Formats: sequence, C-alpha cells, structure tokens
Amino acid sequence: MNKRGQALVEFILVLPVLLLIIISMVDIGNIFLKKFDLNNDLETVTSLYTNGDISKLNNYLHTENITLETSDKDDMLTITLNQKVEVSTPIIKAVLGDNYEIKASQTIFKQ
Repeated sequence: MNKRGQALVEFILVLPVLLLIIISMVDIGNIFLKKFDLNNDLETVTSLYTNGDISKLNNYLHTENITLETSDKDDMLTITLNQKVEVSTPIIKAVLGDNYEIKASQTIFKQ
C-alpha cells in the first residue's frame, strides 16, 4: 500500500474547505478593518461638518467613497456615515450579499 498517495488524496479533498475558511477569515477581517477606518473617518467628517468646511467635506466623502446622512432632533445632531465593502467569498456573499454596508454614527450638540 502506498500511504503517500492516500495522504495526497486526503489533502486534495480537504484543500478547498481550508481555502474557503482562510478566504472567509480575510473577508471578515477586511470588514472589521473598514469599520475601524470608517469610525476614524467619522471624527474627520464631524470636525469638517461642525466647522462648516463643506467643500473639503464633499471632497473627503467623494475620495473615500462614503455617504453622509444627518438628522436633527432638538439640540442634537446625528451624523451617520455609510460605506459599502465588497465581499469575495461565496459563503459570506450568500449570508451578507455582494456589497456589505457598514455604518458609523455620532451624536453631538448643535452649536
């Protein structure tokens, strides 16, 4: 009996599953990284919005491919940023969709 041939066949059977798990971990890590970056972008956007630098704000949002939503309620202003993250793993696509949308929001007092 040839044990090396058996190990090769087992490896070939397990390899697609291992690759799928590794790529899924990379996709999930990418989503978390984009969420972290979006939270950092939220600080910049909030600063630009409260200072009234609308042209800089629009340029920043356009270059980072971020959408901005604002809502006023009493003395509070809520700024929400949305960004789409492309997902490449088939199983993650089936669960989250092709483009997963992440959000970050902050509520501040109006000045």
